[in-house]
Amino acid sequence: MSLQRLRAQRMALVYRDGSPMFMHTFGAIAAAANEYVEMQATFPASRAYEPLTTLLITNVSGENLALEINGQDYAMVPAGVIWSVSDQAIWNFRLTNISATDVVAGEVRANISSPPLGADELARLRTVGQPPF
Repeated sequence: MSLQRLRAQRMALVYRDGSPMFMHTFGAIAAAANEYVEMQATFPASRAYEPLTTLLITNVSGENLALEINGQDYAMVPAGVIWSVSDQAIWNFRLTNISATDVVAGEVRANISSPPLGADELARLRTVGQPPF
């Protein structure tokens, strides 16, 4: 079996099954400070599923956070909400505390994954032979 065929089979499995959920619990973030997450460094196993495309941030703290994805400002994550980003390649992200008080360790979590393709997208992939995006 050729290396190219092996890679194609691996990619088909990722498309069909998606990736595991990679969870990061943030430590304490002081006022005006930030915490940076590099996917390859923080989760070496995520390399097999790159790029991950879904980010779910749970902010149970009383502080507002600024979200930056791949070096670009993305959104503000208000206090006490669950914020979701989908259909976006995520290589790295940063959360910055934009409130006057500190975020306590464990009050902010991020779940990063790639969901499986839907049945229609898989059928198109098998028919055309290329990813549907």
